[in-house]
Amino acid sequence: MDVLRRPRLIVFLPAFILGLLSPLMCVALPPLWLAAGACLLAPLLWRRGFIARLLAALLAGAAWALAWHHLALGERLPAEFDQQTVVMQGRIAGLPQPTATGWRFQVADAHEVRSGTALPFMRVHWYGGEPVMQGEYWQFEARLRRPRGMSNPGTFDYEAWLYAQRIGALASIRGGERLDVPLAPGIDGMRGHVRERILLALDSHAGTERLLALIVGDRSVLTREDWLVLQATGTSHLMVISGLHVGLLAAAVFGLITLAGRIGLLRLSFPRLWLAAPLAILAAAIYAALAGFAVPTQRALLMVALVLLARVIYRQPGPWFFWLMALCLVVLFDPAAPLLAGFWLSFMAVGALIFGMAGRLSQQGMWWRWGRAQWVIFLGLWPWLLLWGMPGSLLAPLVNVVAIPWVSLLVVPAALLGTLLELTLEIPWLLWFAAEALNGLFLALQWAASWHVPRYLAFPGWTNWVLGLIGVMALTSPLARLLWLPALACLPVLLAAPQPRPPEGHMWVTVLDVGQGLSVLVQTREHALLYDAGARLSSGFDLGEAVVHPALVTLGVGSLDVMLLSHADNDHAGGAGAIASRMHVGRVIAGQLEDQAPALGAQACRPGEQWEWNGVVFEIIYSAPPPAPANERSCVLRVTAGPHSVLLTGDVGIRGEYQMLSRELGASLLLAPHHGSRTSSSYAFIRAVQPQWVVFSAGHANRFNHPHPNVVARYRELKVEPVYTSRAGAVRFVFGGRGSAHLEWGWRDSARRFWHE
Repeated sequence: MDVLRRPRLIVFLPAFILGLLSPLMCVALPPLWLAAGACLLAPLLWRRGFIARLLAALLAGAAWALAWHHLALGERLPAEFDQQTVVMQGRIAGLPQPTATGWRFQVADAHEVRSGTALPFMRVHWYGGEPVMQGEYWQFEARLRRPRGMSNPGTFDYEAWLYAQRIGALASIRGGERLDVPLAPGIDGMRGHVRERILLALDSHAGTERLLALIVGDRSVLTREDWLVLQATGTSHLMVISGLHVGLLAAAVFGLITLAGRIGLLRLSFPRLWLAAPLAILAAAIYAALAGFAVPTQRALLMVALVLLARVIYRQPGPWFFWLMALCLVVLFDPAAPLLAGFWLSFMAVGALIFGMAGRLSQQGMWWRWGRAQWVIFLGLWPWLLLWGMPGSLLAPLVNVVAIPWVSLLVVPAALLGTLLELTLEIPWLLWFAAEALNGLFLALQWAASWHVPRYLAFPGWTNWVLGLIGVMALTSPLARLLWLPALACLPVLLAAPQPRPPEGHMWVTVLDVGQGLSVLVQTREHALLYDAGARLSSGFDLGEAVVHPALVTLGVGSLDVMLLSHADNDHAGGAGAIASRMHVGRVIAGQLEDQAPALGAQACRPGEQWEWNGVVFEIIYSAPPPAPANERSCVLRVTAGPHSVLLTGDVGIRGEYQMLSRELGASLLLAPHHGSRTSSSYAFIRAVQPQWVVFSAGHANRFNHPHPNVVARYRELKVEPVYTSRAGAVRFVFGGRGSAHLEWGWRDSARRFWHE
């Protein structure tokens, strides 16, 4: 209340929010005693002038966030349980997601059975497991591990996502037994019950599972093809419980109660507003709970509550007050929320609307306002999509003009009312209508998506990004008619990502972190070669799509002159199709031609073939002919820049190594054959290569025990420096034509933040 009576306090909200955000930039979290010191200093500064009060607000926010992050890090899996198999008991939380290989779900309130030690909130995968339900208690045999993900430029930060979800452990289930314990009540139980009733009511209708995304926020029901269509049309926001839907529901409840009072259906001895506002907030809260209180719904719920509260106490702050207060409260309750793309896209979309529609609503008609709103959101979100490495769609403004009202005014009201009728009276016909309306929309979206493929663009650098953001703000501001020319001049810099290239006669070699697999990028001044493309996992997760392609775009590679697939093993060639479908590939060379996808148009690997790019020589030196085993048929490539060479060996084993000894093998950098398996890296081969570095491309704590300790010891004995992608993430080596050679960076250290393992 005091905030509304003293609107000057809004001036200090940005400083407080900045303080809450500041720890997220830390490589290592500052000690907790700094938070205590800031708490003591802030009240003293508040007694002084305006600048001192801004500093006090900043310190107060930083102190709160710092203490929160220390507490969150303390909830991670203890080191003694990392990579250990334990028997544990816990409760199924959230909505379990079926996968191609089993079930993925979250476990809360877990403890280790033998010692009784409490275990953190965890995300688990049960390969080939039984169906589980929210709220059930289970006993599992599970292998636990601390949160960890791959580390590459331009790719999704899985560890940041886990941290923002407060997930302190990952687990693989080996077996389980349901415990005879009553289902736990609460939000998860409510969501699970609603989900099962809807599935039961609509079991015979094709495509009805999509409706679950709009009713209970279950995004797992959407197929990969569905997401591709939504990305291509810029409508992904419609298929979750979005802030718009929460706001519309609250407005509908508020309006119905107000209307009922006006026409005499409600006779109250107090103002109708006092009843309408709490019930509207309650309805919005229940709907947000169905979504699991995702960040966009938190934002919408808080803004709805603040607006209605202001009306109840007869205050009318401006829209920026509600926006800032909602932003402040979300980050105050969860200082890790800004690590999620949804946080920024949700708040920036609303901020763009407030900024771009200010002073215009009373001047034009409804269709002009609706069309401008789509234009403002489309243009306003482009810088933020680039910041998060997300694809943009040129169709979005046109498609959303129709899709948003179709979903928000037709599908969602019918779905919510139909759910209420099904739960109370077992009448499913309105749910059927909502499902068919949604399926009809998807048919139209699929047609629209066939006209446009969304493009991933590299981050343009902070200077260009800020200039582009200024241009976007100018173009959507009330002064756009005066500023349109300089604004348009600023926009192209968003597409002008810096494209550094090696000098003539030099090469850059980047070994990507693709877990238990391989992908290496070799760049010269004007050309790029990709050696292997990572795996496509049985779950459907494609590292070519999710890791290799975004990394290539970020590293300035718009097309590949050659993609060389050492052999057909999935961990080397599984991601090739995704890459070829997303960028131009001039030529594909394969070590096992008969096993490669015909669509790739692969050519056979031919030992002795040689070519030169910008003074850098590429030579294929080995590939065993059939019927040799798959690993021995690996296509081995040697790349030479001046006095330095790189030897890329695939999965070749000791047999192939001995057959290569008659060739020139000397290299400064060796890619360890077969990920460091004990069936490779013989003494004779290492001595023939005499590398300065050896790179082991293998997954962290993988089940194959790669690289084998004896192999690592062998390299160390021969004075070769080992580099591990599982520890360093992606690594780049720079080789110059005049003798210079160095390891330029390991991405895990370059991009490290305190939540990274």
